[in-house]
Amino acid sequence: MCDYFILSKPTKLETSNNTQNQIICLHGKTYILPKNNLDYYINHGLFENGLIEWCKQFCRKDQNILDIGAHSGTYTISLAEYSKHVYAFEPQKMTYYSLCGSVALSNITNVTCIPYGLGSTEQVGKQKLNIVSLDGGGSSLHNNNNKNLQTEEIEVRTLDSFNIENIGFIKIDVEENELQTLMGSQNTLIKSNYPKILFEMNNECPRLLGFLKSLNYNIVTIGGCNNMFLAVNN
Repeated sequence: MCDYFILSKPTKLETSNNTQNQIICLHGKTYILPKNNLDYYINHGLFENGLIEWCKQFCRKDQNILDIGAHSGTYTISLAEYSKHVYAFEPQKMTYYSLCGSVALSNITNVTCIPYGLGSTEQVGKQKLNIVSLDGGGSSLHNNNNKNLQTEEIEVRTLDSFNIENIGFIKIDVEENELQTLMGSQNTLIKSNYPKILFEMNNECPRLLGFLKSLNYNIVTIGGCNNMFLAVNN
């Protein structure tokens, strides 16, 4: 595999002007992260690093995992070596590019980055993604009470349409679209014998919890997390 380095140049200099070139050599896992959160990363490392470490126990070398709402790939890159293959879904264009760049610069070959949003059958097709932050976090198909910085048109498909099998673990963080994503994933869940699901729920959602329970999932609270839960099938 090829190792990479980064050559950076100031934006306004001519291409032939090499007076301010900077070279950064890379090794190991490389995460391309939004600069507006730089202070946090310097002081605390990756967002949800403890939760990512905890998730390693659900990964197996002979099973695939899904990272739905992969953002720039912190879960994907961190868990890839513990899994057979990672399918990482991220529909927002610039965030998807950072995900792909992180995977490439990390020399990870068992990851497939997929630029689609996931949802229910009723959501399939072109949809408006509401972007509420500079770093791409919090982007949602649902109304954000006019807090949008901008909107972006994305393509939405059901997870079932991808026909992915042998799934051992799923992480879903899709900003209030978890229920719709699961509704479009029922055949996939059946084929993989109902894998464990880590999902975000910022406010209690009876319909989401009811749907999971209808599939014989139990909901497990996670110590130290107030908005992430684990669904485990009986």
